[in-house]
Amino acid sequence: MIDNIRLIDFDTILPVWKEKLWPDRVSAIETHSAMLHLFTEYDMGNFLLPSWYHGFYVNGELAGVNSGHMCTDMSARSRGLWVYPKYRQKGIGKQLLIASIDKALIHNSLSVWSYPRKSSWQTYESAGFVLTSEWQNTETSEANAYCYLKL
Repeated sequence: MIDNIRLIDFDTILPVWKEKLWPDRVSAIETHSAMLHLFTEYDMGNFLLPSWYHGFYVNGELAGVNSGHMCTDMSARSRGLWVYPKYRQKGIGKQLLIASIDKALIHNSLSVWSYPRKSSWQTYESAGFVLTSEWQNTETSEANAYCYLKL
């Protein structure tokens, strides 16, 4: 297997999110999220900050995606991790998370946080994240929880 993580654009990641990760999502899927770690309010200022999108390719085929963006509190959010089923259990998700962590470091982030599904928690934990909330029912999953990684 030839592994290759590349920067991709929003137009490349959007169909994966729409069709695979969040097929029943009603709210708009945007370039950034206005959420902050353990948020109580939205912060639209996140949309003014850098974002990045990664694709993991195996022999030219897109095998997985993840994105990240800076937040107004100097954290970065890792968002939208998806690995196609035939490529799971090969460490691709962890590599995509690490790519987002590395990008957050370039932007001088103090931490990285996410809001993963319970079904993918093991991948986040393997990349060093710790849970910071209980599992909650959301628009896109029966169980999401906040997690955090101090940089």
